Amino acid sequence: MIDALNMIKAVIAVSGIAAFFAYIINRLVVIISGDGAVKLLVPMVEEGLKTGFALGFAVPVLIVHMGFGIYEAIYDILANPGVSRGRRWLAALLAFSGHSIFGWLTCFFLDLGIMSIVVIVLVGTVHGCWNIVALAK
Repeated sequence: MIDALNMIKAVIAVSGIAAFFAYIINRLVVIISGDGAVKLLVPMVEEGLKTGFALGFAVPVLIVHMGFGIYEAIYDILANPGVSRGRRWLAALLAFSGHSIFGWLTCFFLDLGIMSIVVIVLVGTVHGCWNIVALAK
């Protein structure tokens, strides 16, 4: 059995790997499909990576989703220097909150016995709706 410290390290690593791959894949998806990809394709990629890596590495799904949200929050704060500080921090808060909610929802559906691929599509759709609302001007 893995001890608590090693589990924390594993979750940080798995969340980071998912965030790293999401960064690369999302950029490619947007280059190929355009900015509209952020509304559905990007959420599907992210949900697949977070849940897939969590299940594959046998670490807690919810914590991986939350860790991913922390990585995305840090990115939102650091990567947009032209955006006001308040808006960057709001984006960071929404990133962490959103990914935490998606993680909870994923666990809820998995606990119901729904197949993981179906859960990824369901939560990816919710994530897509979240993005549509969050990005509305």
